[in-house]
Amino acid sequence: MVSRVIKYSGRSLFVQGLFLFAFISLIIRLIYIHVYQEDFIKEKIDSKTLLKSSILAERGKIVDRNNRLLALDVTSYTVIADLKKFNPSEDQLSFLVEFLLIDSKKKEKLMSKQKGHIELSRHVKEKKKFELEELNIEGLFFKQNLQRTYPQVEVSSHVVGLTDIDRNGIQGAEKALNKILQGQDGGFLGVKSPIGAIEGLRQEPKEGKDLNLTIDVRLQSIAHHELKKAVVESEAESGSIVIIDPKTSEILALNNFPTFNPLDRRYITDLSVLRNRATVDVFEPGSVLKPIAMAAILDSGKTKKDIKIKTSPGWIEYGGYKTNDFRDYGTLNLSDIISYSSNVGMVKLCMEQDSGYLVDIYSGFGIGFIPANILIPAREGFLPEASSLSDRDKVSSCYGYGLSMSAVQIAQAYQVFANDGVLKELSLFKNKNLNSPKPEVRVISIETNKLVNKMLVSAVNSSYGTARNARVEGSLVAGKTGTAEKRITGKVFYTASFSGFVPAHDPKLLAVIVLHGLYGEKHSGGSVAAPIFSKVMTQSLHALESGS
Repeated sequence: MVSRVIKYSGRSLFVQGLFLFAFISLIIRLIYIHVYQEDFIKEKIDSKTLLKSSILAERGKIVDRNNRLLALDVTSYTVIADLKKFNPSEDQLSFLVEFLLIDSKKKEKLMSKQKGHIELSRHVKEKKKFELEELNIEGLFFKQNLQRTYPQVEVSSHVVGLTDIDRNGIQGAEKALNKILQGQDGGFLGVKSPIGAIEGLRQEPKEGKDLNLTIDVRLQSIAHHELKKAVVESEAESGSIVIIDPKTSEILALNNFPTFNPLDRRYITDLSVLRNRATVDVFEPGSVLKPIAMAAILDSGKTKKDIKIKTSPGWIEYGGYKTNDFRDYGTLNLSDIISYSSNVGMVKLCMEQDSGYLVDIYSGFGIGFIPANILIPAREGFLPEASSLSDRDKVSSCYGYGLSMSAVQIAQAYQVFANDGVLKELSLFKNKNLNSPKPEVRVISIETNKLVNKMLVSAVNSSYGTARNARVEGSLVAGKTGTAEKRITGKVFYTASFSGFVPAHDPKLLAVIVLHGLYGEKHSGGSVAAPIFSKVMTQSLHALESGS
């Protein structure tokens, strides 16, 4: 056997040594990146090898009390053109412009043959993406992102709100609880290794927290459709409906019309449609306040329960001003004053009351305060200081003038009647960490509350009650109408309202109906607002009973 001796030249050994050194150095570098990657990346100077990208955090969902989706994130795509490579045919360009609604400025840039990238459209859905891909346009590519969508569309738009294009809340619950919903974006920071591999640090995104509203989509939808129909038919300027569970004081529906479509904002030309009128529009409530004033009168002990008040001849002059009734109602008992909605009767009763006492009772019903746990934008309305009230101001407050309330505040106040005389603050969120309820407070005595509730039942169920159009078949209703007059540039407009609960002796639902800007022949709470209550409550009770 012949052995062969292989001899290596000095040059050959040197080259092999270089390769071995380079290999060992590469291994050490990769281990270093792997173990100490964060510090390495932060100190990296060569920007050409530095890679950085964000990982979007999914925004929290908004759901109703039964976990029906109201708002959520879905996958969408941003369409981007690489101007250096972008070279579509005329037909393809025309299709893109129309398909993506590209404005003239972007179109000019697309045709300019410049370098760089241009965002053509954001939040393109998957179906549209596939259609664009089929065109095979060179230089057109897609970046995956997230888009906010609203399954209930217009039905819950005011209470849920909306986000901007970057999914930051700008209206409603989306805005009020934005920090909770938005989560925290993640990201990737890395470098290209000498062999082309990518090493780096990945930070996972933190999803936003979900919000669970007290809203019931079934009732929200019923209220939406009936309100829309009523506003259109009555030619009102706007309207609101608030429905609550009087036992828990949770808001079950919060509606306004006009409303808006959060999925298509191109047609929002009047920004006033974004306003949540039920919480921010305050107005003189008119006669819906009379039961509150009556409760104060009875609880004061200055007025006998069986007293009779002479309201003839249908008007009274007091404090230098004249107050009228709709007609001469003659002599009335306390219940009849509420049923007929006699302004004269309320004036005569309130003459004997102390201004400070009345203001304290009004305050106890929540007038002048924002319900703390609704969290979305709201106004506190106006409750004057007792010291500022003239005799005229004092008595006019007893039939709903000289102070102001929102629809939500009226619901808050009437909740006292439905809850045995105890105030319990309204809430809009079932998330326990978001609620900081104040202790329940007794506002009026149990006895007074029973007497006022009997009056509210009579106002709906007597043959002469102004609220008889609010009746619900098979259920006893308790409630009161309101009609407030407002003059604008010499023209008279009316606000019609109704507030009540059903069944009267074991309330399951309480609702407030308000229509603003009425000017036609039918403008009273009894003729316009009360019938809406009847329709909404009939359907809502059925929905709750059937579970559908």
